[in-house]
Order: sequence, then structure tokens, then C-alpha cells
Amino acid sequence: MRFVAVCTHFQTPVSFGFDTLSDAVDFLFWVYEEHSLIPQGVYDALTGQITLSANNNQSVGAYSADSIGNIATDYLTSMGQWNGLQDARMPI
Repeated sequence: MRFVAVCTHFQTPVSFGFDTLSDAVDFLFWVYEEHSLIPQGVYDALTGQITLSANNNQSVGAYSADSIGNIATDYLTSMGQWNGLQDARMPI
């Protein structure tokens, strides 16, 4: 898992891991359309790049890029995936 989609559910951060960016972005679009979660953004664990969620070029979520990165790395740590990816990260 390389990409972490970050959402909120009743103001509680929720993260989901995906192998591809397109799957993570599709998931965030789906949860926004279903109104069950509020999409925040996608974190790339290999590069550290963060893509904020937007609809019609307007931000959807309320979290900053730094917050999304922190939530995603906490998720990866809890899943036991962060140590290997952290060593493989490319400089930005």
C-alpha cells in the first residue's frame, strides 16, 4: 500500500490504504458523492506528496496538508507499513 486516503466521519479522521493513486482518488470521490464521509486528501507514502480533495476546483475538506500527512503516517505506523516505506522515500 502506497497511497493513504484520509477522510473524516463525524469529525473523526479515518484512513484507508490503496496501491494506486487512481484507486485512492476514486474512493474519495465516491465517499463525497455518498455523503457518508468527508474526503480530506491523499498521502503518497513514497514521495510524501499530499493531494487535497477538491470538487469543481474548490476544497472539500477542512484539514491542512500537514494534518493529512500526520494522519496518514499514523495510519501507516499502526498498520506496520511505515518503517519500510520511510527508508524508501525519495527526496522531494
